[in-house]
Amino acid sequence: MDDKIYFIGLLIVGIIGAFIGLSLINSISSGNLTSFANPSDLFASVFAAVETDWSSNVGQVLITFDNFKNFHQDILDINNRTKIFDISSYLKNNMFWMGTDHGLFLSRDGGLTWDRFNSSNNEINSQSFVFKTLPASGNGEDFFISVFSNGKGTVYQTWDYFFHLKKLMDFDGEAAYDIYRSGNYLYFGMSTGQIIRYNLLNGETRVVNAFSSPVIKIYYPGDGNFYLLLKDGSFKKGANLSASFTGIKIPGGWFFGSSPAKNVAFGRGVIYVLTGSGIQVSYDGGDSFSLLKHIPILKKQIDAIGWNNGALYVASGQNLYMSYDGGENWKITEMNNQFKVSQFYFSGGRTILSM
Repeated sequence: MDDKIYFIGLLIVGIIGAFIGLSLINSISSGNLTSFANPSDLFASVFAAVETDWSSNVGQVLITFDNFKNFHQDILDINNRTKIFDISSYLKNNMFWMGTDHGLFLSRDGGLTWDRFNSSNNEINSQSFVFKTLPASGNGEDFFISVFSNGKGTVYQTWDYFFHLKKLMDFDGEAAYDIYRSGNYLYFGMSTGQIIRYNLLNGETRVVNAFSSPVIKIYYPGDGNFYLLLKDGSFKKGANLSASFTGIKIPGGWFFGSSPAKNVAFGRGVIYVLTGSGIQVSYDGGDSFSLLKHIPILKKQIDAIGWNNGALYVASGQNLYMSYDGGENWKITEMNNQFKVSQFYFSGGRTILSM
């Protein structure tokens, strides 16, 4: 009897060890284990919670001005694979700015064509990672920008369309993946997992929160709560960026755990979360979720989701699915894109799809 108990105990330990080992292998292969002791680790781990694998040597964007009836394509750099992290715009002058892993790109024709932009002192160049461009005013000239270059992350402020940059804060071997502004405070979502608050009036800083995985996105959808997307796919909710955050449990994870979030979109009082098993929908601020079941996708491949002006958008392969009633009925459009869509960006009456 003792031998049987011992054997069963060994069997249970072996199963647990195998599961941990498989999880570790999977985490390493998907870029979910990160150490930033070496600055080069940053390049391999950036935005691992969303799609960053490229099957081609070109980066591509599609833009539509007429709600996906027609598409315009542009290739950013035919010589380098290009990952797009952020797009901002100033529609009055028809200008768009795009942050990538090969510098900052500028469009002067509303997103139809793009050219690489270098700052006057070369702080931003073709070797820079540009994670975030955040408008600092409504005049189209003032921005905050997060850059990683030569092993150092820096947040700058500019008053002249990025030509001249004032350094606000820098980080050795680390970077601010996202920036959120509240009055005279900037909040940096860091590759360390920290949230750092910066006072624009006196330059004082402090760490107001810390997590076990890099903070890649800060959301404030207007429902009174902040939401965070972490690099390991965790999705969290808190009353403010200095408060404690609670994990949002998304169905479909291992052993009834939370499923990692790949993409998040916010509607009017609705949260859409893309996971490996489909799109989960919450109508109560993330307290509960249900699977969106009526998308007529034959292959279980969903690349990206977006929401704008009452419409839910789903990209799957070369098809775009649009629903105006929360996911009950769908209109299907063929995009003829060469690569998988990674993100939707909405500005005015146009939509840009990054690939």
